[in-house]
Amino acid sequence: MKNLESFFVKVDYRDFKRRINRCPRADIRHKGYETVISDEEGDILGIVHAASIDERGRVHPTEYYLRRTDLASTNSRQVA
Repeated sequence: MKNLESFFVKVDYRDFKRRINRCPRADIRHKGYETVISDEEGDILGIVHAASIDERGRVHPTEYYLRRTDLASTNSRQVA
C-alpha cells in the first residue's frame, strides 16, 4: 500500500468518474479486488479497490485513487 500512496491520491467517486470520463479509450483490467484503468499509452490513470468484508466481519468500502498529477490538473480546473 505504501507505493500506491506515493503515486496516487484517494478521491471520492465523483472526482474519479470525472477524470476517467475524460479518457474515452481507457483500458480496464481487473485482478482480484483491484481494477486498474490506463490511458491509450498505458499510463495508469486510476485504481479502484473493491468493497470487501474482512475475517472479523468489518466492512471496507470501495476506494478510488487517481494518479497524483491527474488530481492536480483536476483541482486547478475547479478553482478557475
